[in-house]
Amino acid sequence: MPVKEVFRLSKLKALWSKFYEKIITLLLLVALFVGVMSILALVSGAVMGVFGFRYESVGSLILFFIIAAVVSYPVSLIAESLPKVLLYFGKISRGTAVPLYLLLDTIATAVGLMIVDYFMKSVAAMDFSIVVISLLLAFIGAKDIDKKPRGIE
Repeated sequence: MPVKEVFRLSKLKALWSKFYEKIITLLLLVALFVGVMSILALVSGAVMGVFGFRYESVGSLILFFIIAAVVSYPVSLIAESLPKVLLYFGKISRGTAVPLYLLLDTIATAVGLMIVDYFMKSVAAMDFSIVVISLLLAFIGAKDIDKKPRGIE
């Protein structure tokens, strides 16, 4: 073996031993995320299927929901935070915060799903099915509306 290759291999081994635990942790987190998203995608796809959602394969269904989650995440943060902060500071009541959260989160999720639906040709989602699943997903997060917003002391 040339000296260059031996040096490169030893450098690679040193990097691997240094970052081994971090790499394994990252891979496990990615696997956990994909696993949870896959289950959520299969359940959501079944619900949306009742309302006209069609997909070519299970892989495209899972990819659809993973990409939609990433796309809608920034707007969903605002949709989740705004009602919590307004409720925390007493600007709105809990009775107003929950419908506001449901509305904002439904819109944020629906927009993300519609954007991904537009660009993915292997899935076809009716607007009604997108709104229904967005509303159902918003109901799941509505139980956390009373929690103290992060970053507020």
